[in-house]
Amino acid sequence: MNKLGLEQAAYRPAQSQITTILDLPNELVLRVISLLSTVSVPNLMVNRALRSVCEQGLYQSISLPQCPRRSILLLETFLIRPDLALLVRHLDINLRWRDPGQFPQDEVPSVLQPDGLYALCLAKNIRSLRLVGVADWIWEPKMAKFREAIFKLKLTRLQVPHIRDPHTEYACVWPGGSIIQDSWDGDLGDDIRKLLQAQPLLEEFNLSTMSITYKTSGSLRDRLEASDIPCLKSLQAAPYVAMAFLPVAGRLESLDLLIEDWDDGLFSDLEAKSTLAKLSVRCFTLRAEYDDEWFWNNLAKVFALLPKTEELSIAIDSLTSNRNVEPAKYFFEKVSNDIQILPSLRHLTVTFETLYPETPKIFEVGMETLLECKLSCPMLETVVDPEMRLWIFRLDHQSSRGFVPQLIGPLTAWHPEPAKDLPALGGVDS
Repeated sequence: MNKLGLEQAAYRPAQSQITTILDLPNELVLRVISLLSTVSVPNLMVNRALRSVCEQGLYQSISLPQCPRRSILLLETFLIRPDLALLVRHLDINLRWRDPGQFPQDEVPSVLQPDGLYALCLAKNIRSLRLVGVADWIWEPKMAKFREAIFKLKLTRLQVPHIRDPHTEYACVWPGGSIIQDSWDGDLGDDIRKLLQAQPLLEEFNLSTMSITYKTSGSLRDRLEASDIPCLKSLQAAPYVAMAFLPVAGRLESLDLLIEDWDDGLFSDLEAKSTLAKLSVRCFTLRAEYDDEWFWNNLAKVFALLPKTEELSIAIDSLTSNRNVEPAKYFFEKVSNDIQILPSLRHLTVTFETLYPETPKIFEVGMETLLECKLSCPMLETVVDPEMRLWIFRLDHQSSRGFVPQLIGPLTAWHPEPAKDLPALGGVDS
């Protein structure tokens, strides 16, 4: 072959390039699967090799928080195919069917009675867990084996959406309304600590329940030590519960505080407990009621609790039937007026929940207010406004401010879990 022929061969398009999904590496196939709906994935199972990859994609992350019947079928699948249970890394499961008072027991297969524990234990490789529909597993004596199974997992992420605090249930209340004694002799604070001690690799802990009593949070504050949470980086909890973690979580990077009635006492307690967190937390999320006057009048003080914050999220709860509530713009301006206390702020998100989203301009935020955010925090890169739109700031030498807000577009939420549970037997849902 002459020199010209060699050059032509070198630049000739290869005939044996990747042509179908069968030729893609497994990593890319898994990425494709992650973008598909659950019902679409089986269509790719055309041979043994693709079936194996598709099963891995389907089972590595399972989210069924509102689906007790689908959760039952999942646990049955674990019993039939233990190999699939071993693929699960993230599990968000609804165990409401365990309670005879909430779920018809004739729909629960005998192989899962009484609590599906054997099936759940087959998923030994879970790293992220969220248990829905079971509120007493941390402390109830009858749930000891269930606790033991959870303790054996090597979790890096644990979400506890609800705990039924027995200090409330066992309190004796006279008709006049005063609580005279607590007849439960346990210690939920210590039980929570034992759960944390069993998970030394835990990096994220979401205790997103508002039912924790002051007695429990006080016990946790007295007992929790740095050695109990050596790897903790992210925490979601009510402020009084968070105070147990702040003085001892030396690696904490993200703090998400649930709604609380703010006052001078709460702020002082948080300020005293936040000395260590001031140095480490970079992501700060706050949730507040629209009518919490102390909070909205003292935003700068609250922001200053964590002055190195780079990502700030404010969630405004305006879920009230009162139609005279101020629109999102009112609260957004309060935020923009006080964020100058956060010189390292790079990302700001403000969300607004209302019962009347159809109200004209209820989510609207002015361009000038967006610009004020940038001027207050020169390092600010992005803003997500109450309409869930993403903004950046573009250099503009013709503008007297030097910057102009630029709309990138709306953000959309992706929900991987099935929208609806399976129907009840006989077609009547429970």
